[in-house]
Amino acid sequence: MNRIAKFYAYLLLICGVGLSVSQPSMAVDSPFDIGGTVTVTRISDGDSLRSGSLRIRLFGIDAPEIKQICHNASSLKWPCGVNARDRLRELVKTAAHLECRLRDTDRYGRLVMQCFANQKDIGRTLVEEGMAVAYERYAKEYIAVQAQARDAGRGMWAGTFDMPEDWRKANK
Repeated sequence: MNRIAKFYAYLLLICGVGLSVSQPSMAVDSPFDIGGTVTVTRISDGDSLRSGSLRIRLFGIDAPEIKQICHNASSLKWPCGVNARDRLRELVKTAAHLECRLRDTDRYGRLVMQCFANQKDIGRTLVEEGMAVAYERYAKEYIAVQAQARDAGRGMWAGTFDMPEDWRKANK
């Protein structure tokens, strides 16, 4: 991200300005608009969106990587990274209106945003369903929700998995 874009993102963060995303009812791979000015072109994985060269990371969560495999209660493998991405696509696709609020920028130049579909926090939903974990190092908002998902054995919590951050380190 260039200096001007970083400055603009920082300015938005300081001012508390939110971005609105309106999505027409199209196929999930179809673009949708953020505030009518930026087109989101891709859902990269369970916690990342793209808008052309602009990268957006969902606030407060860490989803398994696309190539990450988890094990269910019967020790059978399942593609939890692909499933997390697909669940994010479903949440975005079903929303008539998606609102995103800039929370930060990360060390990779991505905008860290908290996004809502049908007024429901997408990150919270993914953690509730066990399709992502609370990224406790960066946010505390979803820790209690994660405990509920773990106790109920939802999603990844139904079996065994590596925390996404640990999986990334081991699979560089």
